[in-house]
Formats: sequence, structure tokens, C-alpha cells
Amino acid sequence: MAVTSHEIVECRGSGRERGRAHGEALRERIDGLLERWDARAATRLGRRPQALVSDLVETTGFLAAIERYTPDLLAEVRGIAEGSNVAFDRIFALNLMDEEWWFTAPAEPRDACTLIAVGPTEGRPSVLAQNMDLPEVMDGAQAIVRYDDGKGDGGTVLTAAGMIGLTGVSSAGLGVCVNTLSMLNHSRDGLPVAFVMRGALAQGSVAGAAGFLDQVEHASGQHYAVADPTEVAGYECSAAGAVRSDPGDGRLCHTNHPLRSTDLDPAVPAEGRNDSHVRLAAIEAAAPDVATGADCERALADRDAPLCVVAEPGHPWLTFGSIWAELGASPRARIAPGPPDRTAWVDASPA
Repeated sequence: MAVTSHEIVECRGSGRERGRAHGEALRERIDGLLERWDARAATRLGRRPQALVSDLVETTGFLAAIERYTPDLLAEVRGIAEGSNVAFDRIFALNLMDEEWWFTAPAEPRDACTLIAVGPTEGRPSVLAQNMDLPEVMDGAQAIVRYDDGKGDGGTVLTAAGMIGLTGVSSAGLGVCVNTLSMLNHSRDGLPVAFVMRGALAQGSVAGAAGFLDQVEHASGQHYAVADPTEVAGYECSAAGAVRSDPGDGRLCHTNHPLRSTDLDPAVPAEGRNDSHVRLAAIEAAAPDVATGADCERALADRDAPLCVVAEPGHPWLTFGSIWAELGASPRARIAPGPPDRTAWVDASPA
């Protein structure tokens, strides 16, 4: 699907106010996503979707962790529920995407996301980019949200309708991109990925984000790439904490298997799927030619590796969308709300 710039959802004010604007603007997409989510839960799990929602909300410590670390984002979720006319617990469960993957069944390796980050060189700003790969059920819910709390925290995120964010860039010049690492240990009492991402993004710098990632208890295994005008860094996070994953030479690439963390779930193959290794080799081969956002657009559109993934029988995943950010004095960002080889890129720079 192609989304033009006038469809960027502008959300301003307190958490509750931002959420209401999101919910009202994206109500139709939220309803459609929830219908598909329900059908998938019923088919895959053979249980009532509301039973899954109740378990996610009532038998975990996710709410308590969010109240502790990111209460304003919990208010934003409540606002989304109000604006979309959907029960809070359903919108909350929608924001537990990574957690639902390991909560409902034994965790397994995922084909989900390729990223690259390059630090500032020869007068060029830092660059951070990724393809966000998600289950096919998410397709059609793509959205770009630009937010501002009026107190210095603002930015733009690529997201699914009803979710507070998948990946993004802040007006302070920090970018955060993510890869799921399902073979790392998880915690029912940790902070869910969507809230970790937005919480880190609010820190404004790589150093601040690193401190936040080190401070919180993590619900899910996840890699977070962070970049600002002066540096780039990667952190593999799990129930045991955050581990620096990049080589420290100003360039990092990552897919869906750990490069440094040893906090492994013994029930999940540590090496992940072969697809993850193929994509990592492909983005590492492309990396020497990546210095700008335009270079990222070309690299992420690769269908041969493939870095740009298409859903097909037996592989119900696709590249949901893509983002790149040039993190100079005035951060620039562009987002393709769909597979980048066939979707128009939108200027989504934060205000």
C-alpha cells in the first residue's frame, strides 16, 4: 500500500491526548487489524481471542513495568483505546506483539527485520535504516505517526494502527531500530518491546538510550540499534539485561540471531533461521556503499537476498515497511509504509 505525506497522523499533547488523536485518525485500520488478529488467534491457537487478551493483561507484570518506566506511554495506549472506541485491554494486547509471539506458544526463531547503521564520516551525518518484517496479518495497518508532547519529546514512528510505535526517530536527533531475537530469554514481568523502543527514543542521545536499555527489565529478546549525530551503537537485550553488540567501528548490521548475548533460551535454536544469516551477509556486503538515506533505499529494496521480503505459501511474513534517518543537526527521515521496492517513500522528518 502507498501512503502519501498528507496521511501522516499528527498527535500532540499529553499521552492521553496523543493517543486519542491516533485512535480517532486510524480507527478504521485498527478495526481491520483487530479482525485479522482475532481470526489468526482463533485459527492458530484454537481459542477465543478475548481469552488470549485476558491472559496477556492479567497473568503478566507488563502493566506494572510500564507504569514504572514509561507511564506516559501507558496513558497514550489508553487514549488510543478511547479514540478508536475499542476496549483498553484489546489495544494494550495489540501493543504486546513481540511478547505474544513467545507467550502463546514455544518461542521459535523469527524472520523479522534487517537493519544497518553508519556513524558520521567525512562531513556526512549518521545514518540508521531498517526493513521491518512482520506477519502478513499486519499488512494493511501501516501508519506513520508524528508526535509531540509539548515538553521536548517529539518524533516520528513507523507503526501499525493502534500501536505506539515499531521504529522511529526523535526530534532531538536520535534514531532507534529493532530486530527480534526470540532465542534470548524473556520475562513476564519485563517492559514490552514497543515501550522499550519509545522509552529509549525519548532519551535523545545514544548515551541516554544506552542508559535506559541498561536500566529496564526486558520482557522480550530484542536488538536495539541507536544512532545520533555523533555515534551509532547496538544492544542485544534479554531478561538478563543489555549487551553491547556492535564492533565499535562506527558501522553495524543486524538481523535475527545474536552476535554477542549468551542469555539463551535452551528451547530455541541459538543460531536462528538460515534466512537470518543470509540477510546479514547481504546487508554486510551492501554496507560499504551505504552513506546516505538514498543508499539505504536502494539496499533495502533488494529482492534477491532477499532483504525485501514478500509473503508466500509457507512463509506468511512480509516487509511491512521501511525507515531511514539521517541524524545531523536537523534530523531527516523517510518512511515507506509497505515493501520498499514497490511503495512510495514519504518525507517523515520529525518536527
